Amino acid sequence: MSAIPEGGNLTYPHGFLDFLALNPKRDHTLDGHALQEEGLDRLNQALRELSPESPHLTLAQVATAGQRALDRHPDGSPTAFVVSRRQVLAQMEALAADPGWDAPADIRNLLRVIHAYAADPGRLLPDDWAVVGGIDVAVLVDVAVQLVAGELSDYEDYCRFRQVAADFAGIPAGETGIGRQQWLDALNQAQNPPRRFNVRAGFAPDPRATLFRIG
Repeated sequence: MSAIPEGGNLTYPHGFLDFLALNPKRDHTLDGHALQEEGLDRLNQALRELSPESPHLTLAQVATAGQRALDRHPDGSPTAFVVSRRQVLAQMEALAADPGWDAPADIRNLLRVIHAYAADPGRLLPDDWAVVGGIDVAVLVDVAVQLVAGELSDYEDYCRFRQVAADFAGIPAGETGIGRQQWLDALNQAQNPPRRFNVRAGFAPDPRATLFRIG
């Protein structure tokens, strides 16, 4: 597995690298909950499984990040960080479950690590803790998504391509028979059109133009 790309938090602002940059907090409690070293060890182990080069988190970093979240959400609402990473996790799960995409083994392994940690009763920040619950899983997702950002972007483009084809044919997207290779072939055709066509730069592939040539 590759390392976390440098500057990855620019793609997902306020992410893992921002999390690391926080100043230490004096104690290791959050809203009356004492953070446990055992839970931190499990989180760091999951981080290493995602990427061996993941920095080692400390209780001070987690406590400081959690306290900042509590200060910003006195109403008890979840943080934007947690909500956005849950959405990305759902996208990763959809990608892995889509038979048309045939997800690489690396993504399935990342999801396995995240799901195993999320289901661990001894994890650091359980979901039922107000505001701070789920920040630990969100951190794992934030690391994972930096490693597969290109794959997610490609999958989103594939889904758009398949949906336009489905709409044109009047059938559900899952019944188009369009898979990853058909999408790649159509994309290559759009980027390298026959010379007899005068295609302007910036041509966007339209699935309707290739629908009957990729079946």
